Amino acid sequence: MSLLLPLGLLGLLSIVVLIIIYILKPNYQQKLVSSTHVWKLSLKYRKKRIPISRFRNIIILICQILILTACSFVLAKPVIAAEKLKDTEQVVIIDASASMLVSSAGETRFERAILETKQMMKKTMEESGLFSVIVADQDPYFIAQRSSGVDQAVINTKLDDLINDGLKCTYGSANLEKAVLMAQEIVKQNPDAEVVLLTATEYIDKGNIKVVDMGLDGEWNAAILDCRATLEDSNYYTISIDVGVYGRAESITVYCEIIGANKVYNESFILESDPLFFSNVEEEQTITFDHEEICKQLGFNELKEGLYAYETLYVHVDVADGFAEDNSFYLYGGIKDEVKIQYASSMLNPFFKSGMHTLNTVFRNVWDIKFDSVTVDPRMEEQKYKTEGYDLYIFEHIMPEIMPNDGIVLLVNPDSVPRNGGFRLGNVYSTGGGQVALQSADEHPLMNFIDASKITVSQFTEILAPTGFDTLMHVQNYPQYPILLAKNDGDEKVMILAMDLHYSNFPILFEFPTFLYNIFDYYMPATLLDFAYEIGDTVSMNCRGETLEVTGGDIDEEFTDFPCQVVVNKPGTYTVTQVSMMGDYIIENFFVSISDFESNITKKVNKLPDLFVEARLDEEDKDLLVYFAAAMVALLFLEWWLQSREYF
Repeated sequence: MSLLLPLGLLGLLSIVVLIIIYILKPNYQQKLVSSTHVWKLSLKYRKKRIPISRFRNIIILICQILILTACSFVLAKPVIAAEKLKDTEQVVIIDASASMLVSSAGETRFERAILETKQMMKKTMEESGLFSVIVADQDPYFIAQRSSGVDQAVINTKLDDLINDGLKCTYGSANLEKAVLMAQEIVKQNPDAEVVLLTATEYIDKGNIKVVDMGLDGEWNAAILDCRATLEDSNYYTISIDVGVYGRAESITVYCEIIGANKVYNESFILESDPLFFSNVEEEQTITFDHEEICKQLGFNELKEGLYAYETLYVHVDVADGFAEDNSFYLYGGIKDEVKIQYASSMLNPFFKSGMHTLNTVFRNVWDIKFDSVTVDPRMEEQKYKTEGYDLYIFEHIMPEIMPNDGIVLLVNPDSVPRNGGFRLGNVYSTGGGQVALQSADEHPLMNFIDASKITVSQFTEILAPTGFDTLMHVQNYPQYPILLAKNDGDEKVMILAMDLHYSNFPILFEFPTFLYNIFDYYMPATLLDFAYEIGDTVSMNCRGETLEVTGGDIDEEFTDFPCQVVVNKPGTYTVTQVSMMGDYIIENFFVSISDFESNITKKVNKLPDLFVEARLDEEDKDLLVYFAAAMVALLFLEWWLQSREYF
């Protein structure tokens, strides 16, 4: 119980006054009466009631004291205070994003956050409170959850482990949405729990989260944000580099080292930018080394030759900033893998040559396509075509005696069967000049974006007993007459197109170059779709052989099922190694960089994820005024009743 007006207890002094009145009150009064006979009789009766009278008088006195006490408490306004939840619980979210790796004064922001967490935990647990710690990396997790003082030593050990055995801080961005949801579960149990975010990012709208800045004055960062090499129409490269400087005004120079320029692997050349000035307003700029600038710096004679190939571009800035992990950038893929195609026919047509020209444009950033045409003369015993050394063989009309086993084989309108062909030839059917439509069979990657019903033929060859082949197209309503068959079984990558292109509209349709594209995409897909990724990206890879090995960062894996995928979580160069079906040992690299968002160490974000704090229904203080007043009235009635019994 508590009193809203403690001064009301001064009314208890009235009890002292009451006692004084009783002390000073005379017991008898001298009176003159005409006769004492009646008094003598009453005295005799009174002697019998003296014990009861004394007890009643004592009760009356007690009642009067209690009445005065109750009256004093009524004046003091007594209440019973409702039980309150104590604000002695904290939830600390440690930002473990890449920007927390910025170092100054020999200490990173992440290390300062760990130290601050320990101090906050010590203070909370000294107050017998509960403490929780969430590490907010790409997949946030609890270090401690509603722990009390007995767990302090264990939590300290776990916090030390975050920095002692290499910083357990991600190179990606923090998943604050998930971290706040984890804190939300604790706030549901105790709405008075304080949620604190230790970070160096400035948030304009913090909501119900307390933000503590782990950054220090003077921290700054220079970063190579991105690098792009664009193969222009002139077949020469233009290099573009995005650069950022954050935290202070600075002038820097960017260097681009070209390794293996134009396939000269034992030399390297360095491009150097003019000094770039960055202010606090203009934090990002783009540098471009175009064909003319590259020729000027590399010394090519009179611009007659530019940069048409490179093994590696190494871009860097030489500065002493607080975050070295984004000071350099590697770009690979400047030397395309050569794809050799042989087209052999007794009647060369322009369709395959024009189709390959289209593919050369489509795959210019992936493949260097070399196309050889060979005219086959049936009268000659020794032919000029080859059955080894190519990635794709196209034989039209005239078939080889034996199938190549080191590449993909497309047999068009075969007039004979190679010894290991795996099929037999039947009759040649002609529609007499009329055209019949084709029909696709089951779905297959080679038929992607191809509408078989648009393709018509007027002459085709019957294919019998194809072993291991899938039928992709056949004459409409006549599945026994396959037109396109395909096999992809280990070393055997064979397709049969059982029609003469001169007797079909196939070559003039969009479906024809699409079919050629699908051959590349299905049988020899590019290992990498890109050579530059960011932390947290999923890299998809294909293989030109049976196995593929990926090393770099925290990855060292071998894959046999394709396409395969890896998630990259550390910056740097990754190496992809494989042996192609032709026995070539192929090594490719890709680079993983830190995101622009994390390189900007002075970034401002509009708002934090919402933390909902439910309205807590506190119990109201219980007012005791009515009870004391009721007691006072009851005592007054009891005292009156006892007084009235004195005369009975």
